[in-house]
Amino acid sequence: MNKIKFLFLLLALPLVSSAQNFWGIGPFTTMQGLFKVFQDGLVRQLDHMPPLEVQVGDNIVGFIANNRDLRVYDGKQVTTLSGLVSNFKVSDNFIALQNGPILSVWHNGKGQWLTNFGRRYVVTDSLLVFEDTQMNSVRVWYNGVVQDLYTVIGDIYLPNFIGDNILAFEVIGGTHYIFHSGKMHEIDTYRQKVDFSCGRDIAAFNDPLTRTFAIYEKGQFFDLEEMHALKFKAGINCITYIDQNQNMWYYRGGNKKILANYSPDYWDANDHCVVWGEGDQFFVWDGVQKVVAAYYRPDFWVIKNSVVAFKNQLGGVDCVLDGQLINITNEPMVNLFISGETVIIELANKNFMAYSNGRKIRS
Repeated sequence: MNKIKFLFLLLALPLVSSAQNFWGIGPFTTMQGLFKVFQDGLVRQLDHMPPLEVQVGDNIVGFIANNRDLRVYDGKQVTTLSGLVSNFKVSDNFIALQNGPILSVWHNGKGQWLTNFGRRYVVTDSLLVFEDTQMNSVRVWYNGVVQDLYTVIGDIYLPNFIGDNILAFEVIGGTHYIFHSGKMHEIDTYRQKVDFSCGRDIAAFNDPLTRTFAIYEKGQFFDLEEMHALKFKAGINCITYIDQNQNMWYYRGGNKKILANYSPDYWDANDHCVVWGEGDQFFVWDGVQKVVAAYYRPDFWVIKNSVVAFKNQLGGVDCVLDGQLINITNEPMVNLFISGETVIIELANKNFMAYSNGRKIRS
């Protein structure tokens, strides 16, 4: 691994937002048993019977219908994929389905067979990583192409560090690799255990040889800090980390910004966003600006894309989106999730509501 030297800029101004403003699909089942979705500010019905299982991504919904068919909704139409599956998993963009050892994927309206010898598998935004017992190998599906990652002697193991479109793995002998954009990038050979955090188009790790905190980005490796980070988390083209002085930093696009001096009481990060607590203040960094979202520690929050939604003191839901603190509802929530930039909330008695594109929509 050859690391390049990099000059980092300490940010005084906000980073340019990479939010895509896509609103997602929010499925729910009404008290009457109708299966519907929030989409584009409207409520649409997908089935007249309650599904047996539902999984949702930003752009598709997979569900086992009441007659046990596996169906997928891609934002335009419902398609039946199979009358019998052992299991399925949904990413933001595709669905993987398994019937015994037969593993397939459905993407952009087309199905693709992967193997007749599949076992365990992992689905992320753009990757399907699976065990193929025929050759005792681990393989990856990316952008319609299947590639071998490694073959092992003995029991097969999946990589421990898999991000949206990037993964890190170790082969026999201690050599570590990054897989990104269909290509392998050799890191180095380590005797020590190395932990990675893989996000989208970026990965971070503490290098045990140089004792530095290093990242992979755009096909290159370089040091972000001269000493190991205490904690770190990769997101969408960004890294959040705690340095040796217990300051919390945010890196993106060659720029570093300090978010908190000294170690926060707690913190969490995903995709573009970071949340943390200092005393009784609950902060949100949405990739562009810092917002004081509450003066208490929420019991529950969800971070996805450029949205942070959390339970407020009345039991309802507030969110931070585009730098604005928004009260969605004070009715007690049962559950919530985020699809795209839509917040979907389950209320009492199987009632649902969504906040999407500045509008509150009820089921």
